[in-house]
Amino acid sequence: METKKVDRRVKYTIEMLKGALVEAMQKEHISKISVKSLCELADINRSTFYAHFRDQYDLLHHIEQEVLDNITRQLERQDFDGKGPISFQVLNLILKYVRQNASLFKALLSDNCEPDIQREIMKLPDIISVQIYEGLDERAKDYLSVFGITGCVSVLQKWLQDGMPESTGQISELILQVLYHGIADFSWTARR
Repeated sequence: METKKVDRRVKYTIEMLKGALVEAMQKEHISKISVKSLCELADINRSTFYAHFRDQYDLLHHIEQEVLDNITRQLERQDFDGKGPISFQVLNLILKYVRQNASLFKALLSDNCEPDIQREIMKLPDIISVQIYEGLDERAKDYLSVFGITGCVSVLQKWLQDGMPESTGQISELILQVLYHGIADFSWTARR
């Protein structure tokens, strides 16, 4: 199998465009960002942009797919060691990736992005929801999934906005506590 080697200049151009989109999305919605403004931010000609992407949404889709692929690869490579529930280990691994790429995730999880990426990222750790959904009908599973995904995204948005003061382990524990047990017997703050 022949591996296609990407030219360093192409990699650099794509990285510059990705950075420009992330920077622009810190300030405005993807629908208000023009290719012209991205090219100005990245200091790249529009013809160069169009050699790689159709529009700002195509670039965003490229970034989203890269994020999902990176997280999936990390999950596949991970040898979960039995130190704690696997759901905790999976979520903690994802949150470590989020922490390492905080500015990217601030943009992707913001109101300036399309909501599909938020749902896709939070669907990755399907193993987390297996225990919750046992014995439920499909409608109940759908409602709980929407509730859980929306809650997780909101927690991550707040965590990122606040500068990630808690560890990834603490946030993983918080999310799983709420998903599995609700807030009635919540004791996370006492452990901090």
